[in-house]
Amino acid sequence: MKNEERRRAPRRKVDLQVTRQSGIQEDCCTVDDVSPTGIKLKKELGALPSTPICNLELHLVPGAITTVLASKKVWSTDEYEGFEFVSPSFSQQMIIERISGNL
Repeated sequence: MKNEERRRAPRRKVDLQVTRQSGIQEDCCTVDDVSPTGIKLKKELGALPSTPICNLELHLVPGAITTVLASKKVWSTDEYEGFEFVSPSFSQQMIIERISGNL
């Protein structure tokens, strides 16, 4: 089984920007796909690997509306990283459900 096949819920391709925050390091990434339980990010060229736990700031409306989700890295390649969401709030879970097409 590939690492990308670990998610327990259906995935949906989306076009969102994310700021991956690991300690003092911040990198911009692009969402490849999202599910109610996790997210797959395409890393920018030259980005350093993230820490095992990091914050992902999803830019829902660029420059206006964001939400920050604590996430645990579950796999990584040179080009992509997979994260599982850690205890999202009810409102964050509703946002994720809407983005992933499960509402």
